[in-house]
Amino acid sequence: MKRALLTAAGFLAITGIAEGAVLARMRIDPWKLGSVLAAGVLILGAFVGLTDGRFLRQLRHWAVRSPWLALGLPLTLLAPYLLYALETQTLALRGLGKLTAYIALPTLLLWPDRLRRAERAGWRDFGAMVSLAWPIGAGWMHGIWTWPVELYFFLPLTAVCLGVYDFAVLRGLEGVGYKLMWRKADGLHGLANFAAFTLLALPLGHALHFIRFRPHPVSLWAFLGDFTGIYLTVAIPEEVFFRGIVQNFLVKSIRRGPPGLYGLLIASVVFGLSHLHHPPVPNWRYAIMATLAGIFYGNAYRSRHRVSASAMTHALVDTIWHFWF
Repeated sequence: MKRALLTAAGFLAITGIAEGAVLARMRIDPWKLGSVLAAGVLILGAFVGLTDGRFLRQLRHWAVRSPWLALGLPLTLLAPYLLYALETQTLALRGLGKLTAYIALPTLLLWPDRLRRAERAGWRDFGAMVSLAWPIGAGWMHGIWTWPVELYFFLPLTAVCLGVYDFAVLRGLEGVGYKLMWRKADGLHGLANFAAFTLLALPLGHALHFIRFRPHPVSLWAFLGDFTGIYLTVAIPEEVFFRGIVQNFLVKSIRRGPPGLYGLLIASVVFGLSHLHHPPVPNWRYAIMATLAGIFYGNAYRSRHRVSASAMTHALVDTIWHFWF
């Protein structure tokens, strides 16, 4: 409870500072801006809170005891949108309907299995995985947070909260490893897998004509800023899904071969195929490179069983690629 209160106080302080900084530079409705920031605080509170093992166990206890509470808890993720949309006057039935359906479908799929721990993946598990990932990859979730521009960052944070609830809480999947902060070993494994990936990816990427080195100076603050944004809104969401859920579930389901290897490889191929939609479609070069990257992300996760380790490798790759390739 003390940690939760301190986290909430920190978010409120950051929100106040951010609103003051924006208002000092731009002429914008302070109430609308406040609603955006308040919605951000709510979703960030859930985003951080779900990293707490005790909180997850309490949610699991509630979900097992009450079928209606099990269904109702994830719908609290609608609260940030309603707060934001009502004050910014952007509430739309289409946007609300899309967000509600996105939250409800995977939850309803996994709800019948909430009373037993996840040991092997079934068709409902795979259906829930698809319903979590496909709407985002297909671009169906645009047009929800639209003031003052399309605010994309709400979507991956919501997806992480929903995925962790549906699989770690409702489905009882152990070993998701959803953590944001690094331990020393997370950093070591994250850096080691980044270095190993780089040794293979540079010659392969050049051979495929996928990358071209573009040397130019980048400030430390620019690098750290991009790294932080990518870590929170790209690396963590994708690693929670592809490693904490998909790879984790496949490893539990596939008992043949070297422990964990087939699950890692299959999850890496799925991760690679998820990049085919990037132009030019089908982007098979991107799929090959992403599959290779997924192997090293998956290895960092397998070594630590913490998403923070694989997300470090992932964020380093994406940040360096963004600046220099």
